[in-house]
Amino acid sequence: MNETAPHTPAPPRTLYLRIAPSELCFARYEQRHETYFDFSPYNVRSQTSLTVNLREACETESILQSPISGVQVIVSGAVTPVPLADFQEEDCEALYNYCFSEERKRRVFYDVVAPVNAVLLFSLDEMTCRTLEDTFSNVHYLSARTPVLRHFASKGGPAAAGKRLFVYCHEHVADITVFEENRLVMTNTYEIHEPADAAYYVFNITRHLSIDNAAIPFFVAGTAELRDPVVNELRRYAPAVHPIHPSAEFNRNIVATTAGVPYDLMTLLIGN
Repeated sequence: MNETAPHTPAPPRTLYLRIAPSELCFARYEQRHETYFDFSPYNVRSQTSLTVNLREACETESILQSPISGVQVIVSGAVTPVPLADFQEEDCEALYNYCFSEERKRRVFYDVVAPVNAVLLFSLDEMTCRTLEDTFSNVHYLSARTPVLRHFASKGGPAAAGKRLFVYCHEHVADITVFEENRLVMTNTYEIHEPADAAYYVFNITRHLSIDNAAIPFFVAGTAELRDPVVNELRRYAPAVHPIHPSAEFNRNIVATTAGVPYDLMTLLIGN
């Protein structure tokens, strides 16, 4: 008797592409009866442009060989937050360029982060955008900070009281964000080389905002090798420092238990 081969579901047609200075990440994700997740990191060659790296990845990465109907490009880079009430679309490029000078031509995008009444301005190199749009159809751009801010705003639930400080460590930087209830007080990115750098910026922020370090919770996200040393450093000065463990936070979802998946990509795919 011939046995019927098990049915292998087709990969989701939406591709998620995270772009960071040192790495490209590709993912396909869909919640079905059995959740489908495929993830592939691609180390960027520093001696060549991001555009060249992207073209080479498109030729070699197996995750890109199945049909693709649309691409979500997640940009890990500098952002400028603007209060939603003050946002004017026609001012985006001028405001972003005022905050971040750059000789190369780039495109400026924006994300509305409704839960915190803010808009995030971000950018991507023009040549990279053209390469993406020449390679794929239906390309949509999103800041990596957007899903993280949405997710952090929800931690503690709608009744969350008082201030909360979040640190997200990744790629030699720390994104530091302060909320008061669901209101975004501040968010900024700082270059860090060791855990003491993160502590320096965190406690300068609390001092500037007149925050009692003993009175608020601190949450730290990122891969364990980046997160845990920062947690230990912050605990030298503050009693309520909590590491964020994605596996527990996201109920052992396959995205959260797959090695190497950036926390911002997790919050996009399975967060609030």
